[in-house]
Amino acid sequence: MSYSDQLPNEVLADIRRNREGRLSSRQRVELVTEPLATLLLLSVPLILIAGRYGPAGRAFVLILVAGFALTIVMRAWRFARVKLYYRVLFAERLNARWMFWRKTTLADKTGEPVRFDHRLSRKLKIKPDQSLHVYYIEAAGRRIMLNMTPRDHPQSDLAEPSDNFTYAGGVLYAD
Repeated sequence: MSYSDQLPNEVLADIRRNREGRLSSRQRVELVTEPLATLLLLSVPLILIAGRYGPAGRAFVLILVAGFALTIVMRAWRFARVKLYYRVLFAERLNARWMFWRKTTLADKTGEPVRFDHRLSRKLKIKPDQSLHVYYIEAAGRRIMLNMTPRDHPQSDLAEPSDNFTYAGGVLYAD
């Protein structure tokens, strides 16, 4: 395993917050601002074209900015009420690391696949049949992986949910 003996500080901060049934600040910001890069990329040509039309163009740009702000507010509200899920999952079939576009698929203890549409955590080198602590959320019909830690890591006891996890609204799947 290519993990060092110490988990990075940002991963530890995320795990400490997730094990309490809450999103970390970094995760919340990343979830809320996720669509902004795409929206900005798609709207730059519109903004350039609208700039040529004087007051009407400026009004269009203001409406576009208001749309961005509304998107951020709605996503912040949605993710403020989201439930965290914790499961012990297994890496059965591994994708090559260079296939970054493929969705992460793990398996539960019965062998049923659990697919994650998006991930906030960094890619880890994992071994086949390795068991993992996984925290994720379900939003808009898709699973978003927050973090994943191998159970055989020296600091894996930090990744287990605390007693407050279910009290805070987290959903705990039994091993």
